[in-house]
Amino acid sequence: MYLSEISTDGFRNLNPCRVDLSSDLNIIHGDNAAGKSSILEAVNYLVSGRSFRTAKQNHLVSHNLDHFTLFGRFSDSSKIGVTYNKIDKTRRTKLNDELARSLSSIASLYPAQTLSPESYHLIDSGPNQRRKYLDWLLFHVEHNYQAVWSDFYKALKLRNAFLKNGHSDVNISELEVWNKPFEQSAAKVNELRIKIAKVILTKVVDILTKLHFSEVGQLRISYYSGYTGNLSSRLSESVDKDRLLGTTQYGPHKADLKLKIGKHLAKDVLSRGQKKLLINGLYLAQTEILKELTQKDSLFMIDDFSSELDEGNQSALIGALQAQNNVQIILSCLNADVLKHLIKGYNNVRMFHVEHGDIKVDKNS
Repeated sequence: MYLSEISTDGFRNLNPCRVDLSSDLNIIHGDNAAGKSSILEAVNYLVSGRSFRTAKQNHLVSHNLDHFTLFGRFSDSSKIGVTYNKIDKTRRTKLNDELARSLSSIASLYPAQTLSPESYHLIDSGPNQRRKYLDWLLFHVEHNYQAVWSDFYKALKLRNAFLKNGHSDVNISELEVWNKPFEQSAAKVNELRIKIAKVILTKVVDILTKLHFSEVGQLRISYYSGYTGNLSSRLSESVDKDRLLGTTQYGPHKADLKLKIGKHLAKDVLSRGQKKLLINGLYLAQTEILKELTQKDSLFMIDDFSSELDEGNQSALIGALQAQNNVQIILSCLNADVLKHLIKGYNNVRMFHVEHGDIKVDKNS
């Protein structure tokens, strides 16, 4: 299954349009601010319910309009439609003409990943982005992970509520009522995260070797559980601080996926180009693991493909993308000419040119 068609109306700087997509490779090119990123963002929002550029949905609505509409059709004839109104801040999502139950029901239909300039946050920012990276993969490959995470999050909220309710002298026995389910659910989250982190490391090393990543021999990926030692002991030691702050200091909500080159954090020693290769490897690993464990078709998008990569690295990345089975790919770039001699291995390529918010099939492709 792949996304065969997308229509947009009122989204960002795009003029109303309909685009018929290739099942294999789609290249969108045009000048800066022409609307390339907006097309990828529209696709991402349609199939996942989220933008990869902003959490403020009002920013997605075209100027002087009060709503946008997106529509998509898949190769198996299923269809999805989304309307967002910025006046009352309501979103309606329909799957095959029925209101969708939740965002997760949409996101699980057609897993989508988007690499963009914002993806540098995976390396350069705090642990929140790396937890999201782990949880995205677990959501798609572990059928019970959503329930496991929900149980943990509920236990965390209840413990924090107890801490915030003005208990100046926290009764340890009362707090233990909330500690027990918190510890049990935390153990389940960490068990699944530790397991998938090991799978990711093996896969990333294999991919980065093919991408000629110079530091692959020094790459270290490890999972930090959000505490050291025993969680029960950490919770007991932090009672006073937890009470003072009204929040829990230790647990999977503080976890991190440590990315190191030798003994140093990757963010401190890698160049921009090396960081982009590492990020590409991390996301390609997700795609391969997803396919191996679930056999699901998926979508892989790269915004500003050629940025930070020389021609050799671009060629290696194209080769890695070609190795992905049953993965639909959408790339954006300034100049399609830099890609034309790299994509000879693809039999089904569609090129589009974007100018002032208008997207048209590139007749020269």
